[in-house]
Amino acid sequence: MSRNPFTSNTYQDYWLKHFAQGKQSYSFDFIKNLQFIKHHYLPYYVNAGKNSTNGITYDLDCGEEDFKGKTCLIYDVPNYQPLNNSAKPNGLKVYKIRQYKGFLANLNGFSNLEDYMVSVMSSKSRTKYRSTLKKFEHCFNTTYKIDYKSITKERCSEALAEFKELLQKRHESLGIDTSIIDKWEFYNDLIYPMINEGKALLISVYADNKPVSMSLAFVEETKLTGAVKAFDPDYYKFNVGHIELAKLIEWCFENYVSILDFSKGEYEYKTKWTNESYLYHCHVLFDSSNVFSQITAYLLAKFFEFKQYLRDKNFNLFVVKLKYKLKNLFRNTSILDTKIEVEPLAKNIDLNLFKLIDLKDSNSVYLKRIIFDLIYRKPEPLSNIKVYTTNQKNSKSFIVLGELNKFKIHIN
Repeated sequence: MSRNPFTSNTYQDYWLKHFAQGKQSYSFDFIKNLQFIKHHYLPYYVNAGKNSTNGITYDLDCGEEDFKGKTCLIYDVPNYQPLNNSAKPNGLKVYKIRQYKGFLANLNGFSNLEDYMVSVMSSKSRTKYRSTLKKFEHCFNTTYKIDYKSITKERCSEALAEFKELLQKRHESLGIDTSIIDKWEFYNDLIYPMINEGKALLISVYADNKPVSMSLAFVEETKLTGAVKAFDPDYYKFNVGHIELAKLIEWCFENYVSILDFSKGEYEYKTKWTNESYLYHCHVLFDSSNVFSQITAYLLAKFFEFKQYLRDKNFNLFVVKLKYKLKNLFRNTSILDTKIEVEPLAKNIDLNLFKLIDLKDSNSVYLKRIIFDLIYRKPEPLSNIKVYTTNQKNSKSFIVLGELNKFKIHIN
């Protein structure tokens, strides 16, 4: 029986509830553990989950023949995990179309985080990581939390609300659109039962009781698959996303997880932390004795080959950036013309001309990141820092006073 979290009844049932739009679901004897829905217009079936999963595995039963006259599309099958389908039913054929590249950390043969880091990072990179972690924990009151196998509905709802805010803030900083937010009601329903069933976990990094980096991952025996990840760009200098990954790898060693799959997409942090790469494929299964099934499968294969061609040309990145620009066409774009000036503070300054502000309540989109960058260069606890502004309405001048950091910031 498959233990793939994306083919579990919980995952598939919630996906069907949110995305099948009332369509009937189908199960077939020749392919185990997968549910399908029929395309609204075209004569083929597509797996529950479609491209929302992070890796589908399946088994074929060579003794069954209910594939006759059918064409089935299965998204995101990783090629590093062999399928138990070498003995296909007679007459069943499969097209395998290359799609995304994936990355994973194979932890077999390593005893702990440091041991693994030595194998994938240079001495300089490891030193930088340790230095950044030390600065982060010195400057902020830091905590690390992993929700796994036990979570209350209240905690889950709160964590997912925080996660959504991080995702929105991160993608706004990148200037790209994301479809994950559109699926958030699905995650709101799914994650609570999946965590309590031991099929998912949430890892959170907190700075002064505020989440600054979070990830959702799915669990399959000794394998962990990352699905959604976001961090607060205000903390960019402190590499909180990398710190979170290191904590997740530590958890893998403590819980005898030997594969940390970083899933789809090529990003700098993946190439830095992983030691293996692989490919996802779309699988198109069809009845080779049926001409309509043959034609449908051939056209599907050519369609996905063309999509991959566009992806290889980075057309998908162009599309997500364009969608973001169109969505925000009428938003204030003065942010692009902002000029920031930072200068050492003069020794004699009359604080009576300024008022103390709470950095948490500041409506400046830049101020926190500027201050965090400053204390990264001269580490001291954020609790030491006091921020002042002038009494003038809508002032853009700020005074930063700490034991080590004393600056004036002006935002034009």
